[in-house]
Amino acid sequence: MRAGDRVGREDFSIRSSPSERGRVLVAHGVVAIGSRRIEPKLNADTNGAVHKYETEVRENGRTALTYSGKLVRDHYQARSTRPEGESSREFRLPPGTVAVEDDVLHQLWFIARRGPGATVSVLSPLRNVVETVRVELVGSEALTIDGHDLEARHLRLRTEGSGVTRDVWVDAAGRLLKVVIPATKIVAVRDESPR
Repeated sequence: MRAGDRVGREDFSIRSSPSERGRVLVAHGVVAIGSRRIEPKLNADTNGAVHKYETEVRENGRTALTYSGKLVRDHYQARSTRPEGESSREFRLPPGTVAVEDDVLHQLWFIARRGPGATVSVLSPLRNVVETVRVELVGSEALTIDGHDLEARHLRLRTEGSGVTRDVWVDAAGRLLKVVIPATKIVAVRDESPR
């Protein structure tokens, strides 16, 4: 919701899967906000550090952007295609960097799971920038989701430099329950309790 009005929906899964490098985390989502649809796919190591990232952004049913990036040794190679042309970039990522797209909320789990006191390098793929985010503990709070009362831990993710904050609530197992982004007035809450 934005300013109290429902504006979209995000469906996602995050699972552990075997690969040639050992176990990896695979996150896939579909974000629909108005006429905009984002479909990110992320492969990360078990600590959440990005290995491979792909996304497609569609506006009014037409492809507005495709993006792919992958870690090759200590360099990240990114390529994006828009109707006006292609661009590519290669740069170093600090060890342990996680990928979180600006308009994709479930990916905040990769930051929150590091826990209070953590300092996390975060790649914003579509902007091709790496920012530092600090995880702060706000406290414990009760939330009601789908008629169930849940005890939640409220964390604040503060981006250094810009000061942008994102508040997340997680359950005892670390699963996302709620996200609030004050700058954009976005509030996202699960439709049902995690299973």
